[in-house]
Amino acid sequence: MSLTSMLEAAAHGGTIEVESGWTQGRAIFGGLTGALLLAAMKGRIAELSATTGKPDTVPPLRSITVSFVGPATPGPVDLAAEVLRVGSNVTQCQATLRQSGEVVATALAAFGKHRESALSVAPTHGAPTLPEPSSIEAFPYIEKLTPEFYQFVELRQVGGQMPFSGSDSHDISGWTGLREKPQHLAEEHLVLLADAWPPAPLQMLDGFAPGSSLTWTLELIAEIGPQSVPGTTDFAYRATTDSARDGYAHTHAMLWLPGGELAAISRQSITIFG
Repeated sequence: MSLTSMLEAAAHGGTIEVESGWTQGRAIFGGLTGALLLAAMKGRIAELSATTGKPDTVPPLRSITVSFVGPATPGPVDLAAEVLRVGSNVTQCQATLRQSGEVVATALAAFGKHRESALSVAPTHGAPTLPEPSSIEAFPYIEKLTPEFYQFVELRQVGGQMPFSGSDSHDISGWTGLREKPQHLAEEHLVLLADAWPPAPLQMLDGFAPGSSLTWTLELIAEIGPQSVPGTTDFAYRATTDSARDGYAHTHAMLWLPGGELAAISRQSITIFG
């Protein structure tokens, strides 16, 4: 089942099959988990819109927060989404991913319509200066050496070092995109790509140690949809480690469209076992 097929199935809720090849370590890649949860929520809102007219359409995603409760493995997973409230402008929703009867991930998301406002503040962080994506070799997929999901995403690193290299650096920058280009990018694709990079602090470890996302919030600034972002788009990416202590690290990251428009802001809490 392709990524497109998995997302389409997730939009209907219920049991779907997560194909092999989408793992990061022992668990399903977190970006895919977030994308499936988002697809389930958007599908539930669309169903409610069709039956009640409220909301009249699925509003743009403004924020999604994912809590990774436990590891999920390839195979059947169960998705359920619930609309918590439909307001005049904002619709709030939650979704749960279960496997073998156990909760493995949950998400809350806020979807908001455009509304008039006198407030307008330009982003305070500009896009990093990066070489053209085509001039940078993408990380290869190497069986049993790189995460399996590298088969599906392209990461072109510019700043920072490789994980577990004992580096003094704790930032990462580069380009990220999909290997198999859809006709257009959707919000689900951006959610997936925003989590594709290895956690920035892992490069500081001198030797392998496991680490995983605990919680993750992604805020969308630009509207991502079929009329605005072609499937060939690569996003500029930069992540910074804000703090690390007691086995937990905290990072923030930003993604920009090729023209320099800020697309999303990401924040993660990460468990580090080393």
